Amino acid sequence: MNDLSRPQLRLIIFYEWTSGTPAAEPGEKCFEDNDRCGRPTALNNDLLRDAVKERPDVTTRELETMLGGSHQTISNHLHDLGYRRVLARWVPHALSPYQMQARLTACQSLLLTPQRKTFLADLVTGYESWVVYNNDTHRTVWIPRGEEPPVLPKANHHEKKCLLSCFWDAKGMLYYELLPRGRTVNATTYSNQLASLVLALREKRPRRYAVHLLHDNARPHVAKATQEKLQELNWDTVPHPPYSPDIAPSDYHLFRPLKLFLKEKRFAKYEDLKMAVFDFFDSQSAAFWKKGIDDRPERWLTVVTNDGQYIVD
Repeated sequence: MNDLSRPQLRLIIFYEWTSGTPAAEPGEKCFEDNDRCGRPTALNNDLLRDAVKERPDVTTRELETMLGGSHQTISNHLHDLGYRRVLARWVPHALSPYQMQARLTACQSLLLTPQRKTFLADLVTGYESWVVYNNDTHRTVWIPRGEEPPVLPKANHHEKKCLLSCFWDAKGMLYYELLPRGRTVNATTYSNQLASLVLALREKRPRRYAVHLLHDNARPHVAKATQEKLQELNWDTVPHPPYSPDIAPSDYHLFRPLKLFLKEKRFAKYEDLKMAVFDFFDSQSAAFWKKGIDDRPERWLTVVTNDGQYIVD
């Protein structure tokens, strides 16, 4: 009986049952001898633990073939050993060793920057974000007990939206531009925005002599035309580690309050959306920008070492 499959064993048990044998006896006959059944009645927890450590994604059906025992028995033993089955957590990117070293090098260079107070004062951050026409959100509602909750369709992935480009420093917004619907930033558009930024700096920060531009590694930012424009302006760029959200303060300090400001608002025309965005920037006081600078250095000057340790200056 060592070569009997599970369907064959079920057929034998079914035959015994139809012959009038009590339901428990066929199973007892099958498991009286381990060799007759083809699988042990006891499960070795050490072997089970080793198998799970070697292959964390192994299924209970595979463990059943490897170690014997029933599917339910293996599930019970795994539960008793403290294991639970979960999905792996998605991360935006898996950094290669080269990218991790690049992050470490960039952060160390920022920590060693001389005259850091002056450096931060001369820092200009540039970033882009999408702004949508329909800003409905998923919210909770009060309903009588027993009633069905109202329905709300999910946001369309191809919702009408415009790209917002911003440049700001420790004292406030310097220059922003809401591109018309359907337009994105390319090297030419970005070079023109840098030219407009120069005029804004001369007007709003006439005593500034140096500019340290912080932007990500998007293609328009590293294109040849953009690099030539930066050389013409004699601006240096702050090193930006690969896939590093901690060095993009616009995400958590600027665009998040903007999205909260636009929450539950709908716009039919580009001019209305543009006016709402401009109203948000005009309404921000100096305290808003100062709070961002007070919150930023601890996150911005965080270094991740090769062994995963965090060092905060």
